Amino acid sequence: MRIVGNRRIQAVIFDLDDTLIDWSGQMQDWDEFTRPMADGLHTYLLERGHAVPNADEFFKLWREQVHFVWEDARKDWMGATFDRALQLTLNGCQIDADNIDLEELAKAYTWGPMPGIEVYDDTHDVLDELRRRQYKIGLVTNSFLPMWMRDVELRHYDLIDYFDARLTCGHVGYMKPHPAIYEHILEILGVEPQRAVLVGDSPTYDIAGANEAGLFSVLIDPPHLNRELNGIVPDHTINTLSELLDYLDELEAEPQRSTP
Repeated sequence: MRIVGNRRIQAVIFDLDDTLIDWSGQMQDWDEFTRPMADGLHTYLLERGHAVPNADEFFKLWREQVHFVWEDARKDWMGATFDRALQLTLNGCQIDADNIDLEELAKAYTWGPMPGIEVYDDTHDVLDELRRRQYKIGLVTNSFLPMWMRDVELRHYDLIDYFDARLTCGHVGYMKPHPAIYEHILEILGVEPQRAVLVGDSPTYDIAGANEAGLFSVLIDPPHLNRELNGIVPDHTINTLSELLDYLDELEAEPQRSTP
């Protein structure tokens, strides 16, 4: 066991989708998966006496607002939140959002794991080893959903208890690669950026953001993904999570990165 106080790396921060959980077995397209959830919103509003379009039109409106929220957020990497999509959808139905309990409405969305999505074979073993080595473990995902929704999946996959801190962009209001979301997770963990490693599958969101924020960046590149780097250079690339452990050993053996 290393002496934690003298160790170069103190925290490992993970992306979620296609980093800890494997989306290669996805069994539904996005509309098929989310339609029952949008129907839950529709039913909630109908049962409370609100005038809403039929279920098909409501789903079309909901899908359009979700798309708008994401496209608008990509202008400055801010504002991709589930609540904003709800509010825009209510506006489209001419419903005053001030008269709606958005938290209760969100519960009607009944988010859960997508069929066919599983954890990678080595996910639990790697997280167990990081715990054994006493690393702090964080999670940052570019999901516009609040963290409590993604927690449903983390509990399903038996992952939630591994994390010392976990954030979604929908929880923070900033999305990767904006530096604020990295700064936020590092502040919660109590770790300086040069003592943290970020592991993710997206060069654009995970690697570029980690590089800018001063973390060590590790690109996970499993066989089913075909990510274009577009000039973005990770500090290290792995094909499986298990390879991360050797990289951490290498980092501990190297001279420490100087701070600016």
